[in-house]
Amino acid sequence: MTSTRGSAFPLDKSTQKTRVYQTGNDIAAFSFPSPPSSPSTIRNSLVTSNVISGPLNNSNNQTFQIANQQNGNTEVNNKDSNAEEYFTIRRPKRSSIPYTTLEITSEIIVEPCLVEGTALLKVSPKKKQQKIFRIDVDQGRILWDSKKSGKVNIESIKELRVGDAIRSYREHFKLSADIERRWFTIIYVDFGKYKTLHLVAPTPELFNIWVDNLERLYLHRRDVIGGLGHLRKRHSLWLKQHWKQADKDGDSRLGFDDVSRLCRRLNIHMSNAVLRTKFNEADENKDGWLDFANFQRFVKLIKKRVELDELFNSLAKERGDILTLREFKDFLVCIQKCSLKEEECDYLYYKFCDKGLKEMNLEGFSSFLMSSDNAVFSSEHAKVYQDMTQPLSHYFIDSSHNTYLLGHQLTSESSIEGYIRALQRGCRCVEIDCWDGSDGPIVTHGHTLVSKIKFQDVISAIRAYAFKTSPYPLILSFEVHCCIEQQNQMALILRNTLGDYLVTKFVSENETELPSPASLLYKIIVKGKNLPPDLSEDYVDSATDTESTTDTESDVESSKEKEKKAKPKKTKVRVAKALSDLVIYCSAIKFKGFDHYHNSKYYHMSSFTDRVSSRLLKSDKAAFILHNARHLTRVYPSGFRINSSNFEPHHQWMVGNQLVALNWQTFDLGMQIDQAMFSVNGRCGYVLKSERLRNPEISTYINTHPPTQTLKIEIISAQQLPKPKDALKGEVVDPFVEIELLIPGAEVTKKRTSTITDNGFNPTWNETLTFILNCEEMSLVFLRFIVWDEDVRGNDFIASYCIPVASLQFGYRHVPLNDVNGEQYLFTTLFIRSSLEFTPACKR
Repeated sequence: MTSTRGSAFPLDKSTQKTRVYQTGNDIAAFSFPSPPSSPSTIRNSLVTSNVISGPLNNSNNQTFQIANQQNGNTEVNNKDSNAEEYFTIRRPKRSSIPYTTLEITSEIIVEPCLVEGTALLKVSPKKKQQKIFRIDVDQGRILWDSKKSGKVNIESIKELRVGDAIRSYREHFKLSADIERRWFTIIYVDFGKYKTLHLVAPTPELFNIWVDNLERLYLHRRDVIGGLGHLRKRHSLWLKQHWKQADKDGDSRLGFDDVSRLCRRLNIHMSNAVLRTKFNEADENKDGWLDFANFQRFVKLIKKRVELDELFNSLAKERGDILTLREFKDFLVCIQKCSLKEEECDYLYYKFCDKGLKEMNLEGFSSFLMSSDNAVFSSEHAKVYQDMTQPLSHYFIDSSHNTYLLGHQLTSESSIEGYIRALQRGCRCVEIDCWDGSDGPIVTHGHTLVSKIKFQDVISAIRAYAFKTSPYPLILSFEVHCCIEQQNQMALILRNTLGDYLVTKFVSENETELPSPASLLYKIIVKGKNLPPDLSEDYVDSATDTESTTDTESDVESSKEKEKKAKPKKTKVRVAKALSDLVIYCSAIKFKGFDHYHNSKYYHMSSFTDRVSSRLLKSDKAAFILHNARHLTRVYPSGFRINSSNFEPHHQWMVGNQLVALNWQTFDLGMQIDQAMFSVNGRCGYVLKSERLRNPEISTYINTHPPTQTLKIEIISAQQLPKPKDALKGEVVDPFVEIELLIPGAEVTKKRTSTITDNGFNPTWNETLTFILNCEEMSLVFLRFIVWDEDVRGNDFIASYCIPVASLQFGYRHVPLNDVNGEQYLFTTLFIRSSLEFTPACKR
């Protein structure tokens, strides 16, 4: 969840003193010898002091305190938490938001008035109505009376908007400016769909209470559920949540029927006789009811993880019930393949020890296995660790196609939310289709039923969210269908709204290659068409009405495919000088063959559909790689993909195509691969290409054999699998796990486990799946874990997770699992053990 009020940005542990700089609604923490005076000062200081070490909202265990605000700048001092969950945030002063101290402890405390309920004005397109809203801390929900759901899960909240960020909503509903300081909007996801909840508090004081408590509760649940907390805390949260759901009548006790219904909901299948035995064992009072203490005993009986007991017992040879420090270190080095220093191993051991005994028991060991310290995704790759000083053409850049769309290519809605969501998720290249509007330029998908949005609103949203997730340059890919007058308006809007963030000149006068991401921090690049060098006035270019001044279907299409298409009507597309002057580093030209590019400028680039690019890849792979070492290339979905489906991007990355743009509104295999790819390098939106793809010498491509490697993955167990979306009432899942190995230029390799009958709560397989890897680009190889529910009518999807093989941490790990829309399940994981053995590559 993000908030326009400011966020607690985690800091690199090596940083001892940091300053917070605020510009507009953005707040960021960086190391500075003195307060920065402008965005350019930030860029220059960060480049020279080399302090950019991760994305601004990358999660880690660092805690800190913000204090000593002077002249709008706030000094930050790190405070090592030593695994305690506590931090303090003091926000910059704003007109209606005073300083607030937030404390996160093992037991979250929410203002009593919010638990009891307060009156808020709920604003919607249909009506404005006062309702009683309250927070259920145990279940982590905002609740209100409604004929529909009347609830928002805290974990589903994506953003909390206040202040300037809600002005467009208020103006849309034609409400007084006086309520702006009391208005907050919750952006959340419900069954894969983004929704908004607009609320207005009766007083500024109650507004502050709601916003502060929501932020605090969100942070607490994110940290505990996300594995940052001790296992006991996670277990406590889980217990309270399910106790509340099972105790329907609120009498603080559960009967056998209540427990039976709970087990069915949790995908636990056992006969009534077995269930009755466990119920009676937990019922210490022998009165046929379970109070909360007895419910805890019952849960302990059904949640016992035999596989963790067995692993612990196999390691704890010296003392049996205690894992010694030496045994723990051996486990980390020999089995987990960790390359940690002696003191780091010591830190981890004592972090998860029993606090009284200072020794690691089964509970502490289990906590470690499920924590972020033992994540399946490389902790090194979770931060910005790559060289960011190479030319832009040496990076893969996270890119979006038709960013304004929220669904179908022909009939869905256009919205600035498409840009906001993409930027929040780390996108560094968004697409803007511009057309003439009755009152200035608009953004829409031409010649379709797609709705329209103002160009000004899009650029304002981009300005507000451009650098909330990553400080590295953002590319605006324009497709312009406007007349000269409205192109001039576009240029004026870009200059006035983006100001100093807009790239309007070359970084260096004597450049011979594209500048680096590090040299373009907090900069926005315009991709479009330039005027020919011999013209200084507006230019008339011959194009079709399906073309734009930027992207076109390349003329390398086969004659057969061209014949299938109706011949479009010729029109005149004019290029305004004011807009052309803003195109500096991404000058779009029509592709005339790789040979033609030998004499072109380094800032020239072309765009292809995935079909055209695939043909080029097959016909001249080596030339394509050489071309992409110097020039940018954008690849986007073919127009035939009207349902907003995606191609698989790793096949395009294998030749170095940088801007591989996908439909972000569709979480299919292509988007899952993209998300996995750009989880690397701190989710900053830039991933450095391999040496082979950056090196312009063909010899490096021809003269090496890829290594042969054997990847073994043991699927041990799964935890608390949900039922498929369309499962029948009372049905218990029959899960199996499938793993897909995704190698660029090759067919997908699939392997699966056996099926476990009637157990979605704690199924155990202990089955090993083996894969042979032989690939030139190991950084572009991905694994996808998929959990299915076997059914005679067809297997039903339960959950999945995609990860680059190069980022896979070996040994025993818990794999987080996502739903069909890419949202992570709260308590659902897959427990695996993996290993990789290989033979070094040899020369041909």
